Amino acid sequence: MCSWLRASVKLRPHTNLLKMDLLRQWRRGSLSGMPSARLRLADVPSTPQSPKIGFCRVPQATLPHVKLFTTVNKIKVEIELPGVSGAAYNAAAIRIDTVLADSEVKNREVISETFLELLNLCPAANASDLWHHVVYRLYCEIFPKHRNQDPKQSWVRASGEALESSVEHLYVPVLAPRGIQIQALIGRDQKTAALEAMGLGKEVGNSKLDVALRYDAGKGQWKIFGGAHIKASLAERVSDDVPASRSMMKKGYFSPLWTLDVKSFPPPTGDLLNRGELGTPKDPSEKRKYVEEHGEFDNCYSANARSVPSENKTRSGKHVFTLNLSKQPDQFALDVIAEVEKRRAK
Repeated sequence: MCSWLRASVKLRPHTNLLKMDLLRQWRRGSLSGMPSARLRLADVPSTPQSPKIGFCRVPQATLPHVKLFTTVNKIKVEIELPGVSGAAYNAAAIRIDTVLADSEVKNREVISETFLELLNLCPAANASDLWHHVVYRLYCEIFPKHRNQDPKQSWVRASGEALESSVEHLYVPVLAPRGIQIQALIGRDQKTAALEAMGLGKEVGNSKLDVALRYDAGKGQWKIFGGAHIKASLAERVSDDVPASRSMMKKGYFSPLWTLDVKSFPPPTGDLLNRGELGTPKDPSEKRKYVEEHGEFDNCYSANARSVPSENKTRSGKHVFTLNLSKQPDQFALDVIAEVEKRRAK
């Protein structure tokens, strides 16, 4: 049985990331100065045939259960991460450490690539936990080693575009074969162009759209049919997106909300469990009411496994869906495809 360990593994980029690595070769660098997070694998028997991770041998057929231990407000907290192996955790740390060492790489790229890598390595894990408890914590711990900025401020500035880029990379393999383009709108010019294509350039602020959705209308024409509002946390002023979404829907454009629904409370009042902010159909939060009662978005798609989906009927006809990002096409992709099929059928 493994007790305390700090795993040491060699990262192998997954196939989706290899497409990004065509533009930038996989970086190899020193593994010195790795983060000192304490990990514990759940009771896992050792076998001679299993690969070596740190000081333990873990059966290939098992999915080790990692726990992180941290101290918040002078209170020790244990964070359980089902579906996350010690190897995957350390692979994420290695990627962050190595890529941050390249000064030419943007911070958002470090965050996005690490998140996508973890989604591949940990298909059974809660995607929201991977973002909140693994990528965020490792990034803030390793960042000062390479860059002279405040790590938390860097995260605030870079993580939004990082998540938008991640959403693009997640769905391109599903949507592109169907003649559908999903594009993260990085920078003011791209956002403005997408809004102007919908006739909303003057009506909607250019910071109120994150991802554009277009379809191949034939003869070399790509038509925009909507755009997604991407939020790691619903506390990120999602109310500011409501007017833009209303304007889009009024003109017949598809306007979904896609979120990781990240929210945990620290001790002494909380336990850092990432429960999200949507509440339940019987005890809805204001954020859930935006969708189920007021219909301010064309559904809410949450990649937090703890988010509770809507019941069959809602007041607005709009729903909250819980996504499993490792199983594609998920409900978000299916609904995007359905929207395009409706337009092509006209």
